Amino acid sequence: MSDLLTTKQLMDLLHVDRTTIYRMLNDGRLPAVRVGGQWRFQRAAIEQWLAEQHPGATSEPKAITSVAPLPPVEVLPVYCLQPIQEVFAQTSDVGAVTTDLLGKPLTPISNSGAFCNLIRSTAEGRARCEASWQKLADQKDQQPRLEKCHAGLTYARGRVVVRDQFIAMFFVGQFVLDDAKAARASTRLAQIARACAVNEKELARAAQTIRVLEKARAEKLIHLLQLVADTYSHIGEERLDMLTRLKQVAEIARVSTG
Repeated sequence: MSDLLTTKQLMDLLHVDRTTIYRMLNDGRLPAVRVGGQWRFQRAAIEQWLAEQHPGATSEPKAITSVAPLPPVEVLPVYCLQPIQEVFAQTSDVGAVTTDLLGKPLTPISNSGAFCNLIRSTAEGRARCEASWQKLADQKDQQPRLEKCHAGLTYARGRVVVRDQFIAMFFVGQFVLDDAKAARASTRLAQIARACAVNEKELARAAQTIRVLEKARAEKLIHLLQLVADTYSHIGEERLDMLTRLKQVAEIARVSTG
């Protein structure tokens, strides 16, 4: 039985979520067997499958995700993502944005507060925000967790995975946990103002509007965050299937008229 992998072990190996594993099973893309009503995966069969997917690659996760990366701009239609993001941000009273893995926004920021708007009004501020977003692309934990950005606010990211590739991130943030005193401290604000090239007095005024969330509520929020990211993943899968079919139709038309 040691040669049989559980679903969790396969998730860790491939760096994908459970939904993706089940989708691949339903599509017949993964070799699997039933043991006591549970899916199990023969190690040798998975290794062979990996070799077939990426000839010459090892079973290391990076070898899987680094092959032929999908362009998120093509796969994730902003007109579909933005309304979902807007509703989530407004109902949860947080800021939200979707970015690529370099931290570059794919959507406008939803429900952005005055503090972050001021920081992002300068090139220096925008660069620091994008660096904070990009940092979480390298985070080993697949599930969201609460982090602090360059300005001391709390944020978290959900992974958007399409065809087993991590292609984008859905972020919520622009709040602090339980108490805003540290975020509003004058010495801290002076440092941020200098680093982001913004007016210190204006930043201090904007800091008074920073949202404060109880930690328990924020923990619940990040569970919902990943559900939204999973929805994005489903949209991306459908979009990619449609694009593939359109390319096939175009190729058939080209051949028939050539």
